[in-house]
Parts: sequence; C-alpha cells; structure tokens
Amino acid sequence: MPQMLIYEKIVVLDITKHKKTRVAPVTDFFFAASANSIPIAGVEFIEAAKEYPIAFIKNSQGAYIPTIILGLQDNQNLFVSKEGKWNGYYIPAYIRRYPFVPSTTNEAGKLNICIDEAYKGIDAEKGAPVFNEDGTPAPMLEKAVQLIQDYHMQMQHTNSFISRLADSGVLQEMKAEFGTRDGSKKFRLNGIFVVNEEKLRALEDAKVLDFFREGEFAWIYSHLTSLSNFPRMLDKFFAQPK
Repeated sequence: MPQMLIYEKIVVLDITKHKKTRVAPVTDFFFAASANSIPIAGVEFIEAAKEYPIAFIKNSQGAYIPTIILGLQDNQNLFVSKEGKWNGYYIPAYIRRYPFVPSTTNEAGKLNICIDEAYKGIDAEKGAPVFNEDGTPAPMLEKAVQLIQDYHMQMQHTNSFISRLADSGVLQEMKAEFGTRDGSKKFRLNGIFVVNEEKLRALEDAKVLDFFREGEFAWIYSHLTSLSNFPRMLDKFFAQPK
C-alpha cells in the first residue's frame, strides 16, 4: 500500500516559492475516491471501529501497517459518494490532513511540511494564505502543522504497538470471501491480518499487562469489534447507485 496513495504531486513548502500561495478548504473527497484502504493511528481505533473494518497489512519491508478498509475491490472507496461527500461520521486523520503531508529529513525528529500541488483548492480566490507577509506560517498552516505533528507522534506510538503485537505472535492472515446470496458475485480479501483472540488470551500475563498499561488493550478489542463491519460494507456496495 503506497504511503502517498491519495497524493499526486508532493512538494516541500518553501517560503520563496509559496509565499503568495492560498489554499481553500477541502470541499469534496474525490482525491480519496480510489483509496480502498488507508493507514490509521491506534488512538483512532475506538472511533473508527464504529464504521470501518480495521486490519493489518504488510508493507514492502514486511512491517505491519494498521489500516482501515474502505473498499472491497481495487481502486474502490465505498465511503466517497458520487458527489464527493464522505459517507461516514468519523473522517480519519490521514484524510483530514490533506492536502498537506509530512516528509522526513536527515535531522532526527524533524519533519518537512509538504503540499499536494495537484489539489484543486490551491490558489483559489477564497483560499487562506499559507504564509503571513513576514514569512511566518499563517493560521491555516499552523493548524495543518499541528495536525501533522500530532498524527506523526501518534503513529510512532502505533508503530511501537504493532511491533510488539507482531512479536507476540497473535496476528494471523484472514482469508475472507464475501458474495451475493445467489452466488453471482464474490469478493476475496487477501493479505489482511487480524488478531487471533485465542492466541491473545493465551499470552503470558506480563505481555497482557504491558498492552493494558500502555492503553493499547482497548485498541486490540476495537480492532476485533470492527471486523463486524465487513458485512455492512457488502451492504454498502450493493446499495450503490447503478
């Protein structure tokens, strides 16, 4: 799953190049219409589990990435309507931070703030300035930077959690197949990993206590609860306008 899957033309914000740039608020979600899954931070699990299946997908380096499933087919997001509206109460932070995104630098702990120059709201007449006249970040950019920094910090905690979860041996691949009642159409989900609850209960007390004290046990059970959203996604798929 490409980390920049909803972005097309990422450039680092530069005071010289972008001093006069204005950015309008996001008014539609067409930029995410082809994203059938996106990364999610652990702190988001509880809210996201009410609407989306949460699973774990391996990246090209073999690391597990916590992900919300948005579609049953490639390039399908069942939560973006034909009008570009987000059909869900909770909008994940990965989506909310658009059109901004961080990139890492050679300096430890420092992030570059980037923008997707393909975003149609750039240089809109009603857009807010990115920088003040004196070159300092304008309020709109300050708000975006705060969201990005918070998300980055939460993902660091999440990555630690996922690493310990994987090392505990409780993750297993879920091979799920969904279909219509008449069998005319089927969907197979591959490469998705979930927590095996039996293995979770068999963990030694010290590991369970570690997850609990870190506030992560609620994340695990939110993930397990969220899996009941798969049949609802199937209903959403067949309820789409033809």
